[in-house]
Amino acid sequence: MIRNLITAFFIRGFVAACNLAILLITSRHLGSAVLGQVSLLVLNITVIQTLLDVYSGPALVHFIPRSNIKRVYVTGLLWILSGVILLNAVLYFIDSGTHQLWMHLFFLSFIATSHAFHLVMILGKEKIESYNFLIFLQPAVLLAVLAVNVFVFGIRSVQSNIIAMYVSWGVSVLISTVRIIVILRNTETTMDSPKFLRILRNGAVNQLGNLAHILSNRYNYYILTSAMVVGIYSAATSLIESAWIISASVSPIVLTYVANRSDKVEGGLLTFLLAKVCFLISVIVVLTLMIVPQAIFTFVLGQDFDNVKEIMLYLSPGVLCISFSSILSHYFSGLGQQRVMLIANCSGLVITLCSSYWFIEHYGVLGACYTASLAYTMQSLVLTVVFMRENSLGFFSLFSLKNEIALLRNRKN
Repeated sequence: MIRNLITAFFIRGFVAACNLAILLITSRHLGSAVLGQVSLLVLNITVIQTLLDVYSGPALVHFIPRSNIKRVYVTGLLWILSGVILLNAVLYFIDSGTHQLWMHLFFLSFIATSHAFHLVMILGKEKIESYNFLIFLQPAVLLAVLAVNVFVFGIRSVQSNIIAMYVSWGVSVLISTVRIIVILRNTETTMDSPKFLRILRNGAVNQLGNLAHILSNRYNYYILTSAMVVGIYSAATSLIESAWIISASVSPIVLTYVANRSDKVEGGLLTFLLAKVCFLISVIVVLTLMIVPQAIFTFVLGQDFDNVKEIMLYLSPGVLCISFSSILSHYFSGLGQQRVMLIANCSGLVITLCSSYWFIEHYGVLGACYTASLAYTMQSLVLTVVFMRENSLGFFSLFSLKNEIALLRNRKN
């Protein structure tokens, strides 16, 4: 496990560096308006993917080790194809903002969701090396193609990013398909298939929770005043959320560890230890970002982004809370207890829906920060309280590593 954690950390570090470079190229050379367009397109893709992940998402990891994987895979592909058609049609009619890029939204959402489904299949079979490689590959290709588009071909529009998305997700899907074929050939097929409705029931709870989590912050994109403001806000969000690099590295390991083992007590203590470590490292990352002068952010990102550090500051409390609670959420996912995450994330979304219009109307982009931090804090509070109750942990265990260290010593012995 330690080796997987270290590998995952370096992979996520590389991914974070790629995403930062993509942000810098887009913001400095294409401008805040293009960044806003790209952010809204990616948000719509994410919403579609999250809804389709009801069947093909992380909740499926719980069933993959126990199921006929060929049937699970074929059903997943049919689900994705039909879902992409339906959801894009719905978005086209209810959101006029998608009309300009509707064809790209259709194809990119299909490719991106297929890529995510392949990752889930690979993760469910505990092929961590293949999973990490694919996590590494997609942003690396995206960055390379974007750089060529901007600096070689001189494409200074949203098309530069769109082309890069097609190539990066397309290459990743092709390579992951080869790996999936190998897994299907080498996997026992006599196991029973889980009931389709059971997967949907489990996944629906999980993905509705994920969608609520996403919209707890990203819903603000839809109500900010312009694409330029969305671009500035999304740049600050991307930078401050780099603090999640550690928890993003650890979460898949926690998910597969808990899903594939029966010792709930050991899984809980290990999860709690990793959540604390992720939080402490995230604090260091946030403090480092806060030390950087605003002038440097403006120089690197461009003149449009002269208040990005202030936005990051007001987003940071909620981001730090999520760096801790995201580990706990994957623990519950590994146990198949998606309802806990649904309740937590919906509590955050309720705060967003009730407060975002008022805050943004009175405080502009900073109002979006207030809403996001309040929502993230509420989500984290609910997850932490439930986790500690289920594992019989007292309040002061939040500030101690005694039980977790004892666990690690016992494992060595």
